[in-house]
Amino acid sequence: MHRVLLVMLMAGIFIYAMGFEADRYITEAVHNRLKFSLNRSAHDASLQVDKLALTEGRIVFVRSGARHAFEAGLRANLELQDNLFPRAGTMLGKPPEIVYEDYVDDATPGVRFPFSYVRPEQNIYQVIKGPAVIYRVRVMLPGTNRFSYNGYVYKTVIYEYPFY
Repeated sequence: MHRVLLVMLMAGIFIYAMGFEADRYITEAVHNRLKFSLNRSAHDASLQVDKLALTEGRIVFVRSGARHAFEAGLRANLELQDNLFPRAGTMLGKPPEIVYEDYVDDATPGVRFPFSYVRPEQNIYQVIKGPAVIYRVRVMLPGTNRFSYNGYVYKTVIYEYPFY
């Protein structure tokens, strides 16, 4: 009888541990997918430059085009609908929110590269070596059990044209 109870206890512990492993796997997958998507989207946004300024040797971002390209990249890479809400059956349950957006380029007054970019309210401290687009996105992590982290994850991406 004691062996039956021991086997049942061990099966319960095994199922409990596998629940935590599944949660860790999903969390890691969301982090990786979000970071790769942000990198690709920021790259697309950084390509939206003013052509006339570029002929003069200056990099000036077209802000509306960059934001549109960033959102389009998020939609394509995270399988989102036009309103940035996740499609049914995808990894995310709630839409990602762009909480911060900034551009540092040759049209920004008082900037010489390398530039110390500090935004303590966004927890961003970075030395930028050239014109850059900066985005910060928050996403609600999906949970697999009641012990899963129930909160937002913030990811920051800075895509720059480094001058050496």
